[in-house]
Amino acid sequence: MNSQINVLYPKPARAAGSVIASQSLAVSTVAVTPTGYTTTGSGSSGSVALITFDVQTSDVRARWDGTAPTATVGHKLYAGTAYTWSTDQFNNTQFIRDTAATADAVIFSSPLNA
Repeated sequence: MNSQINVLYPKPARAAGSVIASQSLAVSTVAVTPTGYTTTGSGSSGSVALITFDVQTSDVRARWDGTAPTATVGHKLYAGTAYTWSTDQFNNTQFIRDTAATADAVIFSSPLNA
């Protein structure tokens, strides 16, 4: 039997010794981009390497190729699901509410370092 150990144990990202704040993004019928996480540190303070986020309330669509998604075009991200993406991918993503959604969505995100 072979055992695989996960060598990546993410921790909350810090800057100047303080945890970097989480963000909340309201997603409606117009494509929006997150504020983004750009804070970096060095040594024991680490840097923002990953973003963990969940989609709340309603499904959304996302694109990170520089083109705005529409309510029917883009990668569908389901409400109630959590995701972990690289910081660059998250910062360059545009989100819009899925056409079948009946209410605005909220994307709640937190930065991690490895």
